[in-house]
Amino acid sequence: MAANLYAQESFVNATKGYRFGDSDPYETYCETPGELYRAMRREDGRCIGRVYQDDANGVAKAIGWVFVSRQRYEDARGNDPDDYYLREVWVTVPDAPDTVTRERHYHAV
Repeated sequence: MAANLYAQESFVNATKGYRFGDSDPYETYCETPGELYRAMRREDGRCIGRVYQDDANGVAKAIGWVFVSRQRYEDARGNDPDDYYLREVWVTVPDAPDTVTRERHYHAV
């Protein structure tokens, strides 16, 4: 049995042009990139592109996808066009959760 993939999401209000949230990397139930892509497409809308990162040699490699969907603001009460926005979700696929190193700095007393 293959290991499950990890995912990290960044949320963008594309209508007004600002980023409003990021998830920590989390383990998904998906074992392959194709399975993860289909799950994210169902959850976050249509895919409009990929996320790329340059490697040490300056070669870009795909590390995720960008999805977009029309969402209603949580505090919207009517059904006006201003009650909706385009939400982009930038999904990246890390190999593992982030590694955090803690270093203590003691003061001499």
